[in-house]
Amino acid sequence: MKMFLSGLEASQEGIYIDEKKKSYDYLLFSYFYLRKSKEFAKKLTDKAKEVLIDSGAHSFQKGKKVEWESYTKEYAQWIYENDEEKILGYFEMDIDPAGYDYEMVKKLRKILTNKSDKIIQVWHKGRGIEDFKEMCKNPIHKDRIVAITGFRNEDIKDEDYIKFLKYAWENNCTLHCLGMTRKGILDKVPFDLVDSSSWKQSGINWVVGKKQVSRHYSDCDGDTKERTKKRGHIMYLSFLEWEKMQKHYFKKWNLKIKKTKEKMIK
Repeated sequence: MKMFLSGLEASQEGIYIDEKKKSYDYLLFSYFYLRKSKEFAKKLTDKAKEVLIDSGAHSFQKGKKVEWESYTKEYAQWIYENDEEKILGYFEMDIDPAGYDYEMVKKLRKILTNKSDKIIQVWHKGRGIEDFKEMCKNPIHKDRIVAITGFRNEDIKDEDYIKFLKYAWENNCTLHCLGMTRKGILDKVPFDLVDSSSWKQSGINWVVGKKQVSRHYSDCDGDTKERTKKRGHIMYLSFLEWEKMQKHYFKKWNLKIKKTKEKMIK
C-alpha cells in the first residue's frame, strides 16, 4: 500500500516543511492549487518518488459557478506539458456528486483523455454498480488504475470496501481510495493506493501524532509572525508523524500483497 500525503503545495506551511526535507515518498497535489504555485510543485515533484495529481474539482465550494469546460481544457493542457514518468496519474473531473449530470463528466473526461492515457476514473455511487464494473473491465488509464472515495458514509459502506478491492483485482486493476486514512479500514483492507491530508488538520489543531501541544507553545503574546513560525514547525512535526504512518502501511501490506491478492481472487 502506498499512502500519498496531500496538501503540501497549498500553503505557506508547505514551504516551511520543504525547506527541511531532502526527499519524499509519495505526494498528491491538487491542480487547483498547483496552477498557482507551479515552481514549488515542480520542486516537490523532483524530490518525490511518485506523485498523483487531483483535478481540484472539489476544492471549489458547492454552488460556486465554474466554467468547467475551460477549466478542464486548462488542466488537460497542463498535463500534456508537464507529464513525467514519476507522475502515476491524473484524476478526472468527477463533479457528478455536486449535482452535475454524468454526461457532463464524460464530456470533460474526453477532453482529458485526448491529451493523456494516464487519466484515472473516480467512481461514485450515483453512477451505479455496473459503471464500476465496466470501469474495472475497461479502464482508461494505461496501467489500469481506477479510484473510489474513502469518505465516511458517502459512496461505500465500510464493510463493502473489500468487495470493491476484490473486484478491481479480479480485473487486474490497481485501486486507489481517495481520502482514506482511517486505520480501522486500512488494517483490514490492503488498498493499492490511498491518500490523505489529515496531517494538515492535525497540525492546525496543534496536534502531533496523538499528543496535544501544550498551550504555551502556541501562545506567542499576539506576535503573528512568531505564531506563524511556530505553527509551521508544528505542521512539520505532524507531517513527519504521518510519514511514519505512510511507511508503516507500505511495510505492513506490500510484503503480503501478492499472497493476499492471490487468496482473495481464487
